[in-house]
Formats: sequence, structure tokens, C-alpha cells
Amino acid sequence: MPLSPHTERLSTAPRHAPQYTKAVLIYNPHAGRRRWLRPQQIQAATEELERNGISVQSQATTGPGAGTDLARDAIQDGADLIVVCGGDGTINEVVCGMAHSRVPLAVLPCGTANVLARELRLPLDMRTAARAILSATPRRLALGLAGNRYFLLMAGVGFDAQIIDQLALRWKNLLGIGSYVLETIRQVLFEPKTAFIVSTEDRQMEATFACISKSSHYGPFRMVREADLFSESFFVYCFRSRNRLRYFVYALALLTGRLAGLPDVIRFPARKVRCEQTEPASKKVLFQVDGELAGRLPCTIEMAPDALTLLVPAGRC
Repeated sequence: MPLSPHTERLSTAPRHAPQYTKAVLIYNPHAGRRRWLRPQQIQAATEELERNGISVQSQATTGPGAGTDLARDAIQDGADLIVVCGGDGTINEVVCGMAHSRVPLAVLPCGTANVLARELRLPLDMRTAARAILSATPRRLALGLAGNRYFLLMAGVGFDAQIIDQLALRWKNLLGIGSYVLETIRQVLFEPKTAFIVSTEDRQMEATFACISKSSHYGPFRMVREADLFSESFFVYCFRSRNRLRYFVYALALLTGRLAGLPDVIRFPARKVRCEQTEPASKKVLFQVDGELAGRLPCTIEMAPDALTLLVPAGRC
């Protein structure tokens, strides 16, 4: 396939965004809580881009994993810009279809947690977010890779993956972030914590929850403050306690910005992390990436350098 004008290696230095001509807008009609507004939102974004000379083809996801195929097909068909409208899970699907391509990705946030939008300080108004694409700067960055699944934000092992596994979709649609809070409380009160081993080149420890992050945000909170989306290293938080009620202490420390001061929360940078079960296989330990279940342990989580071009708002470069 002939190389597009965007196939050269992109500098991380801010510059004026190139003029794109052929965009594919991939959207999740079921993401977020105000789904009835999605047609108007897509129309507003499309009008804003087409007003500036960009031809836009809109394509809706039809089920889990559809975003990956749509993104891959769009690149093969010659799109020079992929725009994704959805939550972090939809963005993750599209990223998996774009990994190691040079075609830029732009984001229109409309999910439940919108972690990437918080990280990039994107406007939540759809027309304003579309307008911001026109002045955004392309940044080349590394992706995380958990097993064979790419991710942009974080991988979570243990406790939070169990929450996602047990979260009822109907409550997520109805309550948004509140559904995670209620399921977290239920898990803390009634579900035992299963330990696993976290290993890097120079350390090994037991944990019941590990967050291997490229993002400082975790949901609406800045939990992993040392993490940097544009770094080629993760920052890891390991929560070691098996005591269920200790998780209320973790939650309070997160809310008050004191998590880093707890002696049983171990923090360190890493480029590669291995997580393995220590208890019988019947007590499965799950992991998630960007808020979507990705499998069960064992799992190796590592960096895939030079893997994605992301359009970044001018104020976040």
C-alpha cells in the first residue's frame, strides 16, 4: 500500500497540525449515559470537520471488538485520520486496530469515565472537541502490551478487574461512575482478596491489586501521579493487603491524595512486569486494560515503543 503523507516519523515537538482530507469517525452508539444524543453529537462533529475540508465517513461499532476491525479496515482503505467517539473501552478497541500504523488518532470523549479525555484535558462538548482536532499536535508514543492486547492507559490486575467482571451492564448504563462505586463496596465487604506475584527485573512481591499505568488518572481520580502518557515506562502501584477492610483505607487515601504515603502500597517504575498466580487455578485472577477485561493470569505486561500517533490538544503538548 502506498505510504501516506503521515508515514514519516513524527516529532514530539509541538507544530501546526497537517491538513487531513479523509477521516473515518468510529463511534459507539451505546457508550456513556446520554446515548440518545449520539446522532446529534456525531452530526455536530462531522459538520465541524467537513467545514474545514475533511471528508468524514461515520461508522458505528456493532459489538465487542468491532472497533478494532473498523480501524484496521479504514487504514487499509486509505484514511489519513481516524477519529473515535466513545469511552475508554471503545478507544482501546480502535487503538488495537491502529497499533504500529502512522495514521493519527483523534478522540471525541463520550464514555462513562473518560480517563483519556481527563489525561489530555479534552473538552467534553462534542463540537468543541471536534474543533480542537484541527489545531492538535501529532505525538508519537509507546503503547502498553498485555499478552496480545495493546492499551493506551493502564492495566489492572486483581481487584479492579474483578469489579469489571462482576459489574452489571444495566447498572453501568443507569448509574455511570456510581455503578463502579457500588460494586467496589460490595467486593470489599463480601469478596475475598486473592494474592498473586508481581515480578520485574529487580524485584518480586505479593499483591492483591496492581495498577501498571501510563496514565496519572484512574477513573476521575489522579491515582498514579508519577505516570506519564508519553513516557516509555510504566509506573506501578502494588496494593499488598489481603484484608478486605483495608481497601476502605486505600479508598480514603485515594480521595485525600495520600495513597503514596501508605506503607503497604509499593510504587516503582518499570518497562516490563510479569504477574502470576500463587494460589489454586480455581481462584482465578483476572486483568483488565483500559477498563475492559483482557484475560486471566499469568500475563506479561510490557512496552511497545513507537506504536501510535495521537493528536494532542495544544495545551497538553
